[in-house]
Amino acid sequence: MAIEEQPEDDINIDLKNRGVAALLAWLVPGMGHMYQGRISKGITIFVSVSFLFIVGLQMGGGKVVYCSLTKADFRWQFFGQAFVGSAAIPAVIQNRAVRDDKDPYFGGRFAPPAHVYERREWLSSYHAYFDIGTLYTLIAGVLNMFAIFDAYGGPAVWYENNEDEDPELSEGGAE
Repeated sequence: MAIEEQPEDDINIDLKNRGVAALLAWLVPGMGHMYQGRISKGITIFVSVSFLFIVGLQMGGGKVVYCSLTKADFRWQFFGQAFVGSAAIPAVIQNRAVRDDKDPYFGGRFAPPAHVYERREWLSSYHAYFDIGTLYTLIAGVLNMFAIFDAYGGPAVWYENNEDEDPELSEGGAE
């Protein structure tokens, strides 16, 4: 006779409105978890994602997060960086300003290079820090993407199936 054991550590978390939690998690990393009452997890996500993003941004002199979809400078990394949320919105605003031939806002941070020559100048002045900063901000965005999924779907729970066969029968020693 097999006795099914139910996990004693059932996790009951009120996810509240999951769509709102996911939106908040995108706007400010960790905010969706705080909205759901998972304060320590929210603070951990906020600190981790913000630290990676700020360090990466500083490594590249504020120039590693920019939105450019031109053939000369297609910035595919921005699609991952955009998951950081509100911190990536200035890059979209800057892209619109540069496309409309306006002066960049925010002191030129988050602005795409006006010409390919300007991007080469950035790369030569920041050397490998430009690429490493891009990587840090990209990882921050991807990390926050997982946090957004967690805010929407809740924590993943793993239950093991303990329905093993009778050890005597599996050894061939039926009595």
